[in-house]
Amino acid sequence: MGKKVSLLLVILWGITLQAIQASFPDSLQRAVIRREFVDHDEELTFHDRKKRFATLKTYNKEGVLLTETNFKDYQAGIRQGFSKGYYPTGQLYWIADYRNNDLWGEMRVYHENGELKRRETHWAGLRKEKHCYNENGEEIDFYPFSEVATFPGGDYAFQAYLRSKLKDIHVGSEMSMFTFELLVQADSVAVLHQFSKSEKVTLTRIAEIIKDMPKWLPAHFDKVPHDDIVIVNLVFKRGMVYLSNLALDFAGAYRKQVQPFATPVMPPLQTLRRR
Repeated sequence: MGKKVSLLLVILWGITLQAIQASFPDSLQRAVIRREFVDHDEELTFHDRKKRFATLKTYNKEGVLLTETNFKDYQAGIRQGFSKGYYPTGQLYWIADYRNNDLWGEMRVYHENGELKRRETHWAGLRKEKHCYNENGEEIDFYPFSEVATFPGGDYAFQAYLRSKLKDIHVGSEMSMFTFELLVQADSVAVLHQFSKSEKVTLTRIAEIIKDMPKWLPAHFDKVPHDDIVIVNLVFKRGMVYLSNLALDFAGAYRKQVQPFATPVMPPLQTLRRR
């Protein structure tokens, strides 16, 4: 999974009630876009005419700030500077610093009572130091802050499962691709989120794949399971079916690479991940 976060860095939970795409330029020619959702609202402020530098804020329906994220290139989803998350009470939940979408320096997470809950040190996106604490300030065993939804056994097991379900499809010699999206729910069940028509893979076939699919390991944020959207890119080539991120895997290089640390993404914000 690449370091760059997709343009759809944040897919907000809930059905949109109203989306206000109006721009409100001020003396600095900033443009502000506001959207309203069932359980929260968002405010996106562009700080330049090219709409690259931006600040995204989300609020609950009571108007309390939940998250604040700064971007150096919003279209590419590249975070730069401080990102913050807040409890519904307004208390600071977490704060992290980014450079070119990599975590840099110290990341801190707090209990709702204000006590330090987690402290991590990062350099160019790599975690160098990690500590977790209980509400009394005592150090406890470390656990990941944010985890994405995972197929049992990982991507190679997912690829093997898809091959078993698509083994009767005539692939041919020419390379082709097919994409669909799964919504992996907090209860570990995967359901179809989006589907594109294809001669090779029909909606009926996708339904069969999902019906027999084992339960996923759900995404977690600070130990709390939540829904996650997974984009599945299939590559058909040389008579085989591959996940796109494994299609160019030579000599098991994918297995050897260091998996990037899952950076803070606070629900109801999600990260689109491609396979």
